[in-house]
Amino acid sequence: MNDSPSLSARRAEAQATPGLLPGQGTEPTSGVAAVVVTYNRKELLVKCLDSLLRQTEPLARIYVIDNASTDGTSEVIPDHEHVTYLRLEQNLGGAYGFAYGVRQALEGNYRYVWVMDDDCFAEDDALEQLLRWDGAAEALCGAVLARDGSYDLNQRRNFDPVTLVETKVNPTFYAEPCAPIDLFTFVGALIRMDAVRRVGLPVDNFFYMADDSEYALRLKAHGLRTYLVPTSRMWHHGSVTNKAPHEKYHPKKHYYSIRNGLLIRRRYGKSRPWFAIRFCSFAVRSFLILAKNGNLDRSSATLTFEALRDALLGRAYIKDFGT
Repeated sequence: MNDSPSLSARRAEAQATPGLLPGQGTEPTSGVAAVVVTYNRKELLVKCLDSLLRQTEPLARIYVIDNASTDGTSEVIPDHEHVTYLRLEQNLGGAYGFAYGVRQALEGNYRYVWVMDDDCFAEDDALEQLLRWDGAAEALCGAVLARDGSYDLNQRRNFDPVTLVETKVNPTFYAEPCAPIDLFTFVGALIRMDAVRRVGLPVDNFFYMADDSEYALRLKAHGLRTYLVPTSRMWHHGSVTNKAPHEKYHPKKHYYSIRNGLLIRRRYGKSRPWFAIRFCSFAVRSFLILAKNGNLDRSSATLTFEALRDALLGRAYIKDFGT
């Protein structure tokens, strides 16, 4: 299925006419819709969808948002009455995919949306465990397990709005029935639809870095709660305990990690002096990492300056990196 008009245009229409978001003012169904964003990882997607179809608490709908994959992803989508496959015409990043998918769930008028990447494998009772806390918070997140079975503590974090520092939640939280947190990734986050109608769709112009952090902080800024529910467990293929000392330089990742990381601190921070400090630390660290890994040249330096400039000016857009 081809992409409909851009989310930015549709969001502008909604903002121009109060109450235009789908399902506004109507009673939601009791079901949960999952949104899975995928791009050229059909083998992982098969495992992800299989885990969702095995849930002890059945999903009302599974939306697969394909960011224009070229690996034959469409051929592995199961012929199932509750699976809806939507292929976008171009890859505008995971952030756009999640915004598009949540919009589809809104139109379906479900009670919850469960968002995840294609490399997430939910244990059979993961959704059931989350729903045991229905009504306790507007967003519920399970524990994320790395490939070796250890907790990936980077997936659930806290945020200091003054010093603008993100910290991993205390490991003791994973021994509690549930615990409040500030930040989550889109690795199995269950979000109430009435909260989505209140705060809006996820950002669609962050491409693929910190869009989930932005959404978590937006929920918090509206006085909404997020709880960690450790008995709900999600295995994440992308979580690796023993990573290489340094990753290969990737221009997109470099740009968006700087720009988006600073943008969320600019939007949700409460101290201008601390933002100035964090801005400088981002700049220094970015150049030091480039130099340490032998990647500092005119091109990477220019890209770093562009990311810093865009963050300082509050500019969020999908950057053209060429082919």
